[in-house]
Amino acid sequence: MTSSSPSVPNFFEDGSPFLKHPLLTAERTAQEIDFLANQLDLGLRARILDVGCGFGRHSIELARRGYDVTGIDPSAAMISAARERSIAAGVSVDFRQERGEHFSTDQLYDAAICLFTTFGQISAQGDNTALAQQICAALKDGASFVLEVPQREKTLSQLEPREELGKGDRKAFVSRSYDANNQVLSEEFRIVLENEERNYLLRYKLFDRAELETYLTEAGFQEIAAYGDYQGAGLSAEDPAMLLVARKGR
Repeated sequence: MTSSSPSVPNFFEDGSPFLKHPLLTAERTAQEIDFLANQLDLGLRARILDVGCGFGRHSIELARRGYDVTGIDPSAAMISAARERSIAAGVSVDFRQERGEHFSTDQLYDAAICLFTTFGQISAQGDNTALAQQICAALKDGASFVLEVPQREKTLSQLEPREELGKGDRKAFVSRSYDANNQVLSEEFRIVLENEERNYLLRYKLFDRAELETYLTEAGFQEIAAYGDYQGAGLSAEDPAMLLVARKGR
């Protein structure tokens, strides 16, 4: 999750508003992990790879439930926060600052997750859709992979070019634009605090279901199921995000 512009910090760097995202509550995390645990259907101490782990909310909750978790993310700020939070939670997670496209392992994993907008993010190194192959290579035969990304057409139909969030002496002004040729959504965040102003940039490619399934099958996955939420409802055109669950071919 590194910046695509040297002059504007990436959304996931020091001071990121993502670290205090008001919607990423403990209750939401527990609900999401309930779904993931059901889909992955793994025994205790199973090894799980969390790609684009951010500040570790999924990794930490999985570790609480007895799984052996590795969380990777290219952002030093996110990994530092994840390590601090795992210590505070009293759990052990192997957090590593590493890009998913470069990740390799000699000890294969029983499952992998890649959530939020991680898949398709744009950085100075280009997009990271190639990480599907690396994730597949890191999994045991028959292992499950859960991938979550925004659903393109629904996201665009609800796109707000400008938005103001927050109140009082802490506000965020968001500007959004979409490049239809490259299918890339850009979000610029201007964070206004009492005594300072910060700017951040987030860019990621948007997909439809067919494109995403093509990436997965070409990487070596099969038996792909699609859901529209963490309650397990089937994917519809009205869902803002899509959850795909795939298995590595044997």
